[in-house]
Amino acid sequence: MKPELSPLPTLTTERLLLRPILESDAPEILVQRSDNRIIQFTDITKALDLDEAVLFILKIQNLVENGESVFWSICLQGHDTLIGTICIWNIDWEQSVGEVGFTLHPDYWGQGIASEALDEVISVGFHKMGIEVLEAGAHHENIASIRLLEKKGFVKTGEGGKYSLFALCRPPLGSVIMETERLLLKEITTDDAPFLFALLNSPGWLKNIGDRQVRTVEDARKYLIYKIFLICRTKGFSFYVLHSKRDKTNIGICGLIKRDFMEDVDIGYALLPAFYGQGFAIEAAQAVKGYAMRRLKLKKLAAIVLESNLPSIKLLEKLGMRFKGKIAVPPDGEELMLFAMDL
Repeated sequence: MKPELSPLPTLTTERLLLRPILESDAPEILVQRSDNRIIQFTDITKALDLDEAVLFILKIQNLVENGESVFWSICLQGHDTLIGTICIWNIDWEQSVGEVGFTLHPDYWGQGIASEALDEVISVGFHKMGIEVLEAGAHHENIASIRLLEKKGFVKTGEGGKYSLFALCRPPLGSVIMETERLLLKEITTDDAPFLFALLNSPGWLKNIGDRQVRTVEDARKYLIYKIFLICRTKGFSFYVLHSKRDKTNIGICGLIKRDFMEDVDIGYALLPAFYGQGFAIEAAQAVKGYAMRRLKLKKLAAIVLESNLPSIKLLEKLGMRFKGKIAVPPDGEELMLFAMDL
């Protein structure tokens, strides 16, 4: 477990006390794990007696001690009786990913208690544990939990059997990730939406990358949240804003993405037209290549490009990539040129 959370801290909100689970919570845990109203949308094996509840508590305490989970009993301020639980489990410290889960006694449904507890645990996950992505699963019929996750900004990422899968990324802070002679490569934030709006509607983007249907700055903000923040950062890397040191302005983006239909991580870039032909793209791409090799320890790097996009083909070859063949890109099967290199 990260030093900041050892021992597990007690958390307080306006109405709630979130404390470590205790063996004395066994009677309430038995209810949490046996009441059909609570477990109907889970895969929990129904607990039959206090002994099973105690064994569950001991198991949780062991996971917390080993840094595999953080788990709190939800209590009302001024009371020590457990009325629910909330946790971050399935923690992958290397990838900075964890999964959120919570339960609440039916007597307290509809009072905003789960929402209040979730706000606090999300904050702890991002700001004290260093988690980059919080995941969650909700049964298709558990409409209340799905609505709560969506309210907190979780975005649906897929389906897993009976469950809808969601994820929430740590909000980027605009940190400088890389620096070159002329550029700062920074995390993209929602403040960059006007810049992204201009970039996604520039002639070069529309011709060589495609129309993303971003028609307003608000569309661009949503694109950041639902595409760049989530899809990219769930893998531990992203696209970064290229900020000109001289002009003090954003001139383009460059970064990495793992596409489902590609075996290797993909490097990509785009510039505003005013900054074409000045060497910024190769300067940024070299920095991202070095970051992928030294920081991320990637063994290979790939790129896809339109056959007609000769400037990008020349850039990829200058970067050290070689043409490997054609690849069909979902959903319409458009064929692009595939380049790749060993790092």
